[in-house]
Amino acid sequence: MKIAQLKAGIVPVMYRRVPCIRCGGLRFSFQGNAFWLLVYVMNVGGEGDITQMWVKGSKTGWISMSHNRGASYQVFATLGSQSLSFKIISYTTKETIIAWNVAPANWAVGLTYKTNVNFH
Repeated sequence: MKIAQLKAGIVPVMYRRVPCIRCGGLRFSFQGNAFWLLVYVMNVGGEGDITQMWVKGSKTGWISMSHNRGASYQVFATLGSQSLSFKIISYTTKETIIAWNVAPANWAVGLTYKTNVNFH
């Protein structure tokens, strides 16, 4: 897409965010190994932006996850054989949601888990 000639220099562009209407809850897709979990968050409603994310195993407290890229967050921890819950904060609205027991104790990488919660 071309919106101006290259010699025009900086071209101001006005935009605004619009809420995303999503059907259903958040979905979490898992990748990684026994010591590293990468979680891709899909079907994000509301403003559609995530600023922070934590994971809680059934045998741990809340562990902060680091941003990988896009809607992917990672944690370097051994979380196998534990059911997993996630806490997520929206960047724009600062709304916090907790998705309890998203994945059962026998969760596996390569699978996607659905929830009943989403941003509004």
